[in-house]
Amino acid sequence: MAQAAAPAPTPVPAIAPTSAPASNDTQASNNFSFVQYRADYEVRADASNVQTESYDILLKTKAAVEQFSQVRLSYSEKMETLEVLSAYTLTADGQRRDVPADRIYTQESYSSAAAAMYADRKVKVVVFPNLAPGTRVVYQTRRTQNVPYFPGYFSLWETFNVFQQYDDAQVTLTAPASLPMYVQQRGVQGSQAPTVRNGQARWTWKYRRSEPMPVQNWTAQPWEFSPTIMASTYRDWAQVARAYQLKGGEAANVTPGIQALADEVTRGISDRREQAAALYRWVSQNIRYVAVYLGNGGLEPNPAQSILDNHYGDCKDHVVILEALLAARGIDSTPVLIGAGGGPTLPAIPMLGRFNHAITYVPEFDLYLDSTSAYARFGQLPDADLGAPVLHTRQATVARTPDNDAARNGSGFEVTFEFSPGGDVQGRTVQQPREVSEIGMRGAFARLNAQNRARVEESIMASSGFDGSGTLTLLGDPQDLTRPFNYRYDFHATDYVDFGVVGGMVLPDPPGGESFRDIYTTTSAPDNATPFYCNDSLREETYRLQYPAGVPIVAMPRDLDFHNAAGEYQLQWRREGQAIVARHRLHQRAVRGAQALCQPGDYAAFRELYQQVRRGFRGQVVYGDLRTVQSVP
Repeated sequence: MAQAAAPAPTPVPAIAPTSAPASNDTQASNNFSFVQYRADYEVRADASNVQTESYDILLKTKAAVEQFSQVRLSYSEKMETLEVLSAYTLTADGQRRDVPADRIYTQESYSSAAAAMYADRKVKVVVFPNLAPGTRVVYQTRRTQNVPYFPGYFSLWETFNVFQQYDDAQVTLTAPASLPMYVQQRGVQGSQAPTVRNGQARWTWKYRRSEPMPVQNWTAQPWEFSPTIMASTYRDWAQVARAYQLKGGEAANVTPGIQALADEVTRGISDRREQAAALYRWVSQNIRYVAVYLGNGGLEPNPAQSILDNHYGDCKDHVVILEALLAARGIDSTPVLIGAGGGPTLPAIPMLGRFNHAITYVPEFDLYLDSTSAYARFGQLPDADLGAPVLHTRQATVARTPDNDAARNGSGFEVTFEFSPGGDVQGRTVQQPREVSEIGMRGAFARLNAQNRARVEESIMASSGFDGSGTLTLLGDPQDLTRPFNYRYDFHATDYVDFGVVGGMVLPDPPGGESFRDIYTTTSAPDNATPFYCNDSLREETYRLQYPAGVPIVAMPRDLDFHNAAGEYQLQWRREGQAIVARHRLHQRAVRGAQALCQPGDYAAFRELYQQVRRGFRGQVVYGDLRTVQSVP
């Protein structure tokens, strides 16, 4: 279902026929469906609104029973009221069982419980008893938003997920005819033009889908391609930016405490870029991130001084305190609204729900910074922040973060295997991370300690299929954001190969390295029916197999060089004395450019490319004395 204001959209619940459920889980086409869905929005002149939703959900499987045993409804106590008007179940034989009043209660949200600063966020919980496959869960809610998230702002975002069934789904919107309302729709019954009566404009949309689309291997967010309704009282994205900046700008005021901290952190640093880097690192490593996302608990960040006093904050607060600290040193910055992990496109109509995160942009250095990522060095961005459309709130302009391309989103390793005459092997794997990989490695190894190191080393060895042991060596400090970070893994295994017989050896799995050799499994389906995300990326792997002196190396595979629209895969084999060196290089392309989705027809090229990778890793090095084998008659 959609939200009436800021939270990110979720698909409208599926609607299913009222026929009897399948007799067992494996026969059900999906876990649940909606017998009926109603969403009614009533908007007032100031853009406050009342949203009434009714659900009739048919549970088909045990998984659905677990999923709907509790329904959790989040809301902002400061800005909204949420009422559960009715809640009951209908058994397969038609018996109604109302949910007892004491089974509908209010809780603090996780974030509110963790930090008093966010105590306005609540969760209404409805506990449904005696559920079983074939039961229908029925409930109705009324959400009254007394204060718009932004002055004069209302939005409606309903997406009908093509992977679910729909029957008798209806959405209505009523608003004063004098209130601007910009509407866009796709794939639903209903008109963009409302009917107007007694000064009220009314839109009605209906949708029905009797058969859900089978789940696809690769897919973008459902709103990108599924039937969707969008409505907003704001004309363009600049209005959203200016509305956010009204409060966000005030919160970043430089107080004496902020000024003193900025002076202390940058003491002895004259270079302005290095000053910015030092302030970024301080916020990243000293302001504990409390996960209240954009759109939750209101859209107003807390004042910079209060964030400093508490030493924690959400993404908006991270942006505010960094903005204030930079300003204290005369460095301008702007808050940036971003849909982290949401793909490369923006809706034509300004929908605040498209953004779920806030980061910082520093024009002087043309750099985006995300201080909520405790392991990103100055200028690095996590994978979800790259290649995303963003809104600079101070300038009220739409822009894009750096492309999620091979320069940042790449990885690789070099691994050496040295075999003894008796068949044992020792070796070393060294990573070759780019920005995204380095951030992930820092996060993983920051949790490494004396107690769990041995277990981690054992699991690395076991996952590679070797009977042996290994040792991790950290190349840098994962907490030190002033220097690169990496690691190596030294290993030893016994009885890996028998050189007394002729054999063929595929490239062994590298202990401590994540190979792309099994990437073909992600394209197991023969085709793909939906658009999908496809970033540019580069992966490289170098294997060095050092054979003992006296062991004949009979043959090695041919080189492979494959190109298509999805990218390139090269494999080079070289012999250097008793060593065989194999280099794999996979460069995946964003087929339609960094700012566009890949389309269903592009899937075949990726499948073909990945099958070439599968073929390349099947190659074997043949070794041994051919005089010891028998010829086949």
